[in-house]
Amino acid sequence: MPRLTRRCLGGSLLMLLGAGSLAACGDEADEPQRKIVSVNQPAQLPKWLTVKDVIEPSLWLRSREVGRLALPSDPEVDRLRRAMHQATLRFFEEPRMIANRTAQTADMLAEAHQPERYVDIMTGMVDVADATVSKKAYGDMVQHYLNLRKEGMDRTAALDSLTASYKAENSQK
Repeated sequence: MPRLTRRCLGGSLLMLLGAGSLAACGDEADEPQRKIVSVNQPAQLPKWLTVKDVIEPSLWLRSREVGRLALPSDPEVDRLRRAMHQATLRFFEEPRMIANRTAQTADMLAEAHQPERYVDIMTGMVDVADATVSKKAYGDMVQHYLNLRKEGMDRTAALDSLTASYKAENSQK
């Protein structure tokens, strides 16, 4: 790689976005080798979390909600973490799948002009799960919730209906 001289760099550190190369401006042997710092463009958030993604599911949800990478110290990320912890205690799915199902549910509700925040969806499902006697499938529960919402129920009525159905199921056991 050609050497870049102070004269060529103008005394400042070059930061390049993406991949590229620089041609040498001079070849002065007494100048030390200069390093080129490459700055990658911020990675876009994945549409869905896969097993290969390393981002924390709660941070991913908040980032998705605000449309950019959120700070881990964001108070809403902490609320999502607490809700995620509660959900993992009550459902079979791992946090990654709970996050994906929550995002999918929010997308479908938004398309139906009934938007809900991710944390509200998760805490609603956690509250419904508290009416059950055993762990449930989060995906099944949010699908039942979506069906009730599509039938015209508001959030409170749909959650109350789900809770009542699980309580009735418990009494039959």
